[in-house]
Amino acid sequence: MLRACAVTVAMVTAHLLPTSVHASEPPGDRTEPDEPQPKREVVWANTDVGVQSLHLRTFEANPDTVTWGVLPGSAAGPTIGLGAGVRIVFATLGVRGRFSNFYADAPDRSGGFQLWTLDAELGFRAPLGRFEPYVTMAGGYATFGGLSTAVSGLERGLDVNGINTRLAFGLDYYATKNVSLGATLGGDLLFITRHGVSARDLATPKDVNTLNQAKARVLEASGSSVGAAWSATAGVGIHF
Repeated sequence: MLRACAVTVAMVTAHLLPTSVHASEPPGDRTEPDEPQPKREVVWANTDVGVQSLHLRTFEANPDTVTWGVLPGSAAGPTIGLGAGVRIVFATLGVRGRFSNFYADAPDRSGGFQLWTLDAELGFRAPLGRFEPYVTMAGGYATFGGLSTAVSGLERGLDVNGINTRLAFGLDYYATKNVSLGATLGGDLLFITRHGVSARDLATPKDVNTLNQAKARVLEASGSSVGAAWSATAGVGIHF
């Protein structure tokens, strides 16, 4: 009788043992979803496409009266950007180039023109699992192309370039550890001057002693522009 009971207990124990062992497996041995780990990210690159709207105020000088006026203008068109850099925990450092193509809708415009920017970029990210909201600040070089066909008279030497600053807010979704999908809203401030006249030089007051010197100073500002732009884009990024 005792032997039969012992055999029965052994059979029950053997039947329950695999379930008990499985239940006692450490959590680390279980298969987890492929969650992103942004703290391990070192290098990133992304590209985005969307639309950009540009608003400029251009100085037009009259050397005979030593005065100038301000000509407002606006345009909109497609934009594409490409950036790359490194990440240090929550901060990102990188460079970004952007190209925008505009068609100006104004009486004195006759065609399209382009805006190119090349900026250094600093960003801060908040990892929330697969989602990462972020803010970026950037600044660098800006130049226009195709103006000789966009504005009458510019083919006579009004080649402009200058500086820009940018602030952008965005959200990335990590589809995998190495691929993200995102959207960004950004705004730019631009200070553009004629070729050969720096933005710093135009912003520095100068003493003029004669009418000719005053005329020359006014002409330096001719064709210079201050403006703003906003953009809405979506894109894809890779992370390593």
